[in-house]
Order: sequence, then C-alpha cells, then structure tokens
Amino acid sequence: MSKSPQHSQALQVRHALWDLQKEVLNSLKAEFDQENGYQAAPTEWFQVLMTADRYTWLRELTTLMADIDIMTELEFITEQHLGTARSEIERMLIDLNSDEPFNKQFRELLMSGTALLPLHSQLRASLQNLPKSELSKDQTLAERKNWHEEHRHQAKKRRN
Repeated sequence: MSKSPQHSQALQVRHALWDLQKEVLNSLKAEFDQENGYQAAPTEWFQVLMTADRYTWLRELTTLMADIDIMTELEFITEQHLGTARSEIERMLIDLNSDEPFNKQFRELLMSGTALLPLHSQLRASLQNLPKSELSKDQTLAERKNWHEEHRHQAKKRRN
C-alpha cells in the first residue's frame, strides 16, 4: 500500500522533530556532565531526567513527540491532522517569544551555542510543507487526544 503525500509530510516532520529532541537531550546531558565533573551513565541520566525538577519542562516535548508518533501511524492522515501538528510544533518550538516555561527553557537552550540551531532550522523547513492552522492551544490539545482515539479505534478494527 502506498502512503499518501500527507503521510510522507508527517514522517518528514517526525524525523526532524526526533533529531531535534535527540540533540536537546544530548545537550542537556553534556551540560549535566560538565556541572557534575563526570560522565553520567545512561541509567543515571535517565533517572535524573525522570525525577529532577529542572527537567520537568521536557515532558511537554516528550508528550508532543509521542502524539506525533501516534499521528504518523494513523491509516489516513488528513490536512487537519497536519495543520494541528504544525500549529502545535510552531507554538512550542518555533514561536519562541512566549514566556511559557517550556518556551523559555527551550529558547535558552537554543541560544546557548549548542548544535541545536541547524536541527531547529531543519524542523522549521519541514513544517513549511504542512498546511497552516490557526488553532488555540486548547484546540490543538483536543485534536491530539482525538489522534489517540482514532489510533485505538483503528488498532481495535485491525485486531477484529
């Protein structure tokens, strides 16, 4: 079965978002290691990420990443799905003038001279292929919940 152009666009954005998320985590780990004077083992770093208050802001990115994964697994990706994804990614990672805790932390990390700028630009470029959508934060969160419902429904249908 060939995938739709919407599916290809969604996967392109997903990969750009994955690359950015990976570099965010690498940058934060390098900062953590430097502060502590040693290189933390992966299990220690994971534990710190999950429990330290200073990294709670990352949960919003992790949740977005999981939701984008769910969307890319849908049988049919619509223009509305793509518009919601673009709106949400732009709100969190592109429009950095907000004083929301996530935006503030991400903006500081982005400006800290890390390797994030090229990946941020790559994500921005991949978003240009998605339709624009003027949805509020509440609307995009509701749409993201709908992706999960749709995904569960499709999975149940495949099992039967």
